[in-house]
Amino acid sequence: MDFTVQQILAEDHNRWDRLIAADLATELTSQLGDQATIPAVRRMLAVKGYRQLRQRLELETWNKKGADAVRAMAIGMRAFAHDRPGLSAAAFRTSAADSVEWRAEGEALSRLAVEIFAGMGLDASASMTALRILRALVRGFVLHEMASSFLEEANYDEIYSSAVDVFIQGLEALQQ
Repeated sequence: MDFTVQQILAEDHNRWDRLIAADLATELTSQLGDQATIPAVRRMLAVKGYRQLRQRLELETWNKKGADAVRAMAIGMRAFAHDRPGLSAAAFRTSAADSVEWRAEGEALSRLAVEIFAGMGLDASASMTALRILRALVRGFVLHEMASSFLEEANYDEIYSSAVDVFIQGLEALQQ
């Protein structure tokens, strides 16, 4: 079933639907006005999502090293998904978002992650693997949060903190 933006922003839709729609509507209005095409919208949101995620992670990881930097990056990625759910979702690769600017922003984000993972003894290749794993962890966890899919009541912050601990300890397996 398809919904209009107005229907999604109505009170009868869940909180995450409203947050994502409001986030994206704000970006579209401020950047493209009424001249937006679907491909242009996807590219603009993907570029902006990568850029803002990288900027946030630079702030979160500033002056941190090793496991502290990795933890700050993981927490920052989840926080970005909460604060900017539309841009966070838009940053995931799609062929419609592919552009020179999008690739440049993705490469800048990757360089930051490689630098952070180097503090854990990972080379560039292992760092990229670690980044892919971390992105999957963050995205999967946030999707569970959005859907409230745990069967019992759960403290998402505590569970995510444990997941990050396990991830950090597992980075040793990627060291060559």
